[in-house]
Parts: sequence; structure tokens; C-alpha cells
Amino acid sequence: MKTYSNNFIELLAEAALNAACVLIQDELGKEDGGVAGIYFSGDKEHLIMQILKDYISTEIMFKE
Repeated sequence: MKTYSNNFIELLAEAALNAACVLIQDELGKEDGGVAGIYFSGDKEHLIMQILKDYISTEIMFKE
């Protein structure tokens, strides 16, 4: 059984949020980061990151 560190889960959640932003920006034809850095700051970032980390943890739990 492979173990996943909290740091790995944190990095994966951050990568997922970044990938979602890039997908949206690409579809809208944005050539820069748009407003993602502003929009996803503070409480919004914390909430979304917690949701993603919980989801990743659930996937890991069901994987094993």
C-alpha cells in the first residue's frame, strides 16, 4: 500500500486548481493569468483547496 504525504496532496490540489484556471483561460482566449490570482485569494482559495484535498484523499482511500 503506497502512502501519500500531506505535502503531495497539497501540491496535487494546487496543480488541479491551476489546471482548471488554465483550461478556462485558454477557452476564453486569455493570454495572461487573467484575474485568477486575485479571484482565488483568501477565503475562496482556502475553500477550494480544502475541497480538492478532501476529494484527493477520498480517491486515495478508495484506490486502496
